[in-house]
Amino acid sequence: MMYTEIPQKKVYLQILEQIKNNIVTKQLKSGDRLPSERQLSEQLGVSRATVREAIRALEMIGLVHCRQGEGNFITEDFDNTLTQPLSIMFWLNDGKVTEIHELRRSLETEAAKLAALHATKEDILRLEEICAAIESEPNEAKSAELDKKLHDSIALYSRNKLIKDVLNSASTLIEELIKDMRTLILMEEVSASAINKQHRDIVASIRKHDPDAAARAMLTHMSFIEDFVTEVQKAIDIKNTEED
Repeated sequence: MMYTEIPQKKVYLQILEQIKNNIVTKQLKSGDRLPSERQLSEQLGVSRATVREAIRALEMIGLVHCRQGEGNFITEDFDNTLTQPLSIMFWLNDGKVTEIHELRRSLETEAAKLAALHATKEDILRLEEICAAIESEPNEAKSAELDKKLHDSIALYSRNKLIKDVLNSASTLIEELIKDMRTLILMEEVSASAINKQHRDIVASIRKHDPDAAARAMLTHMSFIEDFVTEVQKAIDIKNTEED
């Protein structure tokens, strides 16, 4: 691994750039241990306090994680890495719940399309099992957990890690903003029945390996949920207006 001495200004950005370059050139991989703070300080020509500050910043954005007594490591599991930056951007830009849903709708639709191309027989059987479990589960909260599992599995079977990770972050954010969203939707018998059919249509299209049909089925599903999200956004807007 190569690290070169850097000037004091913009130290964090330059340390990030050097670590990124080592990742790009395969000298660093997920799970690898970084040099110690002392070693980095000597190689980069900066103080240990500066290195420590940069490492903490990298830890905050999810690129690095610290193991007490062992050192600093390149993150192995990036599933939740994007959630915090996405949340910060959302609040700084006065984002709306509907905008997060629009992002999720785009990603979910593409994920279904790719899953129809890449899902194996075992993957499809798993999706069908989850669908059946959702429909037979009497407890709305547990059914909501299975609903999330179905969508997470479709994203996984898309075989696109970027879509899976960004979608996970978008879903996490919208569920933080609308507490128990899936449970609330599934509590209505009419909604639950419609969603169950939509799930079956999505999985049937994936089974047929028909990407266009899978995309259409997922879009229908996400449009159905959009009505609920829009109502929530209206309630938020009214509340904000009253507080102003």
